[in-house]
Amino acid sequence: MARIKLVLSDMDGTLLPFGAHEVSPRTIASVGALHEAGIAFGPSSGRERSDLIRYFHGDERCVATGIMGNGKLVYLDGELVYRRPLPRDQVEALAQAVSQLPGAMLNFYLPLDERGHGKPGFGCIGVTEEEKSAFPSEGFDNGIFMRLPDGDITTCAVILNPDIVSVDEARAAVSDACPRLEFPLPSPIVFDVLERGWTKVSALPILLDHLGITTDEIAYLGDSQNDLTMMGAIPHSFCMGNGSDEAKAAAQWVVDTCEDDGAAKVMESLARNGGTIVEENWWG
Repeated sequence: MARIKLVLSDMDGTLLPFGAHEVSPRTIASVGALHEAGIAFGPSSGRERSDLIRYFHGDERCVATGIMGNGKLVYLDGELVYRRPLPRDQVEALAQAVSQLPGAMLNFYLPLDERGHGKPGFGCIGVTEEEKSAFPSEGFDNGIFMRLPDGDITTCAVILNPDIVSVDEARAAVSDACPRLEFPLPSPIVFDVLERGWTKVSALPILLDHLGITTDEIAYLGDSQNDLTMMGAIPHSFCMGNGSDEAKAAAQWVVDTCEDDGAAKVMESLARNGGTIVEENWWG
């Protein structure tokens, strides 16, 4: 078995329990242990780098490398090496569809600069200030917009008030309006926004080429529908015990839950064994 040289991890439900505002201290320590063992670490997340860093206690080592924005942003050692904005006309159509859908809100990161840096937090479209208070809220708030700001929108998501609209109803409405986009579910009340045919795994060869490694030298950690393509492409994949049935079936191993630091236990084992996967007790 090849030695693992890179660990890529999903965020929500994998490293970050739903509703939490930071990953656990054990997770931060396990990332540090990977680095000390000569193993790189990076998020494979729908979130952007400017947002991710706050969940890692401000530790920039944890977000220097990775596939972010669901494959639309690739970073290596803190440098942006690839960017793929969403088609502007489709995001405009999505904003209009969400504005007409009660119980739905479009959240988006503000446009990035040329180096891939951006202001932390989200702007949103489709709600009033009063309506917005009924939605789950996290992180920084860049306010309510009447229209999309100028510049490329790379990452956005639709957030739902489940008391007003169901996931199925909302996805059907936006899918009709935006045929070139697709909407995987990272959580029960959020769906991501992807260009059809482009996922996290589409960006994987870009990162591998820059690192000079193969998929056999990666360990992947995930939990949900938007991890399936990565689990299918990366042989050494781990699903958290809280993961979806689909993700558990796709992964090579199922380990402890996100809440019980399942990902940290895998990373500690990899660091302890010099990148070799040793089937240990990843539960309890």
